[in-house]
Amino acid sequence: MKNKLIIPLLLVFTSCMATQNDMLVLQSQIDDLNSNIYTLKKNQADLSLKIDDLNKNLTAFSENTLGLSTEMSKLSSKIDDYGNLTDKKINQIGKAVSQKNDKDDSYSKEADLFYKSLSLYSSKKYEQSIESFKEYILTYPKGQNIDWAYYYTAESLFEIKNYKESAIFYAKIISNFPAFEKTAYVRIKYSLSLIRLKDKTKNDEALTYLKSVERDFHGSFEAQTAKQLIEEYFPKNITKNPKTQTVKKQK
Repeated sequence: MKNKLIIPLLLVFTSCMATQNDMLVLQSQIDDLNSNIYTLKKNQADLSLKIDDLNKNLTAFSENTLGLSTEMSKLSSKIDDYGNLTDKKINQIGKAVSQKNDKDDSYSKEADLFYKSLSLYSSKKYEQSIESFKEYILTYPKGQNIDWAYYYTAESLFEIKNYKESAIFYAKIISNFPAFEKTAYVRIKYSLSLIRLKDKTKNDEALTYLKSVERDFHGSFEAQTAKQLIEEYFPKNITKNPKTQTVKKQK
């Protein structure tokens, strides 16, 4: 009978022991789970903070990127402006060089025509020289040698005895180029052109210009030449020396 009672009690005790052990294991597992949950929550909080920091960094990066984009746009605009300015400068330089080349080419052509005309004059091909110098005058009215072109045209006309036209060209030199270095000579040749027209209405003007050479270029070779021409062509207009007149009266 006792044995029968002991066996159930042992079974109950054993069962209780097993249940208690399971409870301990379960409690341990629960503790571990809670610890893991705490750790997970902590990690989640840390992760959340890191995500917030990352978002802030992304926001700052976006702002910086936007600022950089704005600066790049400004820089691009400045580069475009600089490029436009550079292109403008290059175009201006190109035009200036082109104009200079055109000017140099124009002067070269002008000089060629002038010296070709001068060569004809030097060769005493006066009629050809006249045509060539007239072409120069028409083509380059403000040329560097325009005064000399008029001069050699007048001289060529005088040489072929076309005094009417030579007078016109000498007169143009006198009126248009008052500082011309051969002004005294030109006045004399103008006077001679008028004299050789044999038009008495021109004599007073011829005499006036001869006297102007005596007056304005006193003591020069041209002044002496003008005096001789006055004595030759206008003897009645010579101003006599008072002393000479007195001597004659005494005789």
